Amino acid sequence: MRNVANDLRKELGEKIRGLRKAAGLTQEELDEKTGLSYKFIGELERGQVNVSLDSLVKITEALGVQMGSLFDREKPTVQKVFVKEIVKEKGSSLRFSQKDISLIKKAIRILNQVKKSKSLHK
Repeated sequence: MRNVANDLRKELGEKIRGLRKAAGLTQEELDEKTGLSYKFIGELERGQVNVSLDSLVKITEALGVQMGSLFDREKPTVQKVFVKEIVKEKGSSLRFSQKDISLIKKAIRILNQVKKSKSLHK
């Protein structure tokens, strides 16, 4: 039973790390958004500590994901990294308004939903 719990903790930690990186956040930035220590976040991502439901809620809210995505076996999407790279690219002639960014995010979410529904029907 102990090995199962360790494996699940590591799997959850890897998922949180993947989602955090997909969101383009460092552990310190996630610390600021959640109020959880970056050291705790590091231990959590390595599967070294148990996590409370309250902490999971803070993490999912900060990452902008649903709780279920922590337990989804699929890899995290890279939509947030993509959008942040477009917005932050220095010296780029591309300039997007907040409305444009919102539309880009919405389009990517729709594409991800279509992709997900197709994989469910296979």
